[in-house]
Amino acid sequence: MNTSEYIASGILEAYVLGSVTPQEKQEVECLSKIYPEIKTELTTIEETMETYAKMHEVKPSAQLKSKIFAQMNFDQEIEEGGNVLENETQEEIIEREVKVIPMWSKIAVAASVVFGLLLGWTFQNSREISNELAATKAQMESEKALSSKSEGLLALYKDSKNVPMELKGVEKSPDSKVMAFWNKETEEMKLMVENLPAVPKGKQYQVWGIVDGKPVDMGMIDLNFENKILAMKVPKGNIAAFAITLEKQGGSPTPTLEEMYVIGNV
Repeated sequence: MNTSEYIASGILEAYVLGSVTPQEKQEVECLSKIYPEIKTELTTIEETMETYAKMHEVKPSAQLKSKIFAQMNFDQEIEEGGNVLENETQEEIIEREVKVIPMWSKIAVAASVVFGLLLGWTFQNSREISNELAATKAQMESEKALSSKSEGLLALYKDSKNVPMELKGVEKSPDSKVMAFWNKETEEMKLMVENLPAVPKGKQYQVWGIVDGKPVDMGMIDLNFENKILAMKVPKGNIAAFAITLEKQGGSPTPTLEEMYVIGNV
C-alpha cells in the first residue's frame, strides 16, 4: 500500500472532522493500527485540529440565539387536562380536546428547529474549519522542513571534515546561490540550494565538476530540491571548480554553458 498517497488523499482530515462513512471510518482505524506513518499523521492532524479549535473558538452569535427562541412557543392556548368547563356542551368539550396540543409535541417541534439551525451552522463552520485546517497543516509542515534544513546546515558547518564553498550566481541569474560542503575523505559533496529559479517542465539542474579542465557529471538535483540536503559524488582528479547548469530532465553528457546558473572555484 502507498501510504503517502493515502495520507495525501485527505481522508484522515475528513475522519477527524467526522465526515466519513462508517466503512471509511473503520478503514482509517484499521490502517492506523497497521501502518505507523498513518497513525503518526492522524495524531498530528488531531493535535492540529485541537490547537486550531482553541485558537479560533467562536460562540454562536446572539442573532442565532434570537432566531432559535423566536421559533419556540410554549404558551398553552387552551386549558389542558380534560376538566369540564361550566356551561360547556358535549360538542364543545370534544372540539376543545381535539384542539389541545400536548406540551411534548411543542417541545419536539422546537427541538427539531433548534437541531436544524445548529446543523446548518455546524456544516458551514465545518467546511471553513476543514479548509483552514489544511492551510494550518501545510504551514506547520513548511516550518518543520525549514527547521530541519537549518539543523542540517548547522551540522554540515560543524563537521571539520567539510570544506564549505559558495556557488554564486552568474550573469544569467545573479541572485542564485548554492552552498556546497566538500568532504575530501569520503569524496562526497553535500549541496543546499539557497536560491535557484523554478525548474521548467522537462528540465532539471545538473551538477558538474571541472576536472583537469574538463566538465565531469556529478549527478542531477532533485526536482523538489527546496529545504533538502543533496548528496553528490565528487570525481577524482585535479578539480578547479564546481558548477550547475539547467539541462533536459535526466541529464546531458556535456553541460550547456548558456544555461549555467552558479559556479564556485576551488
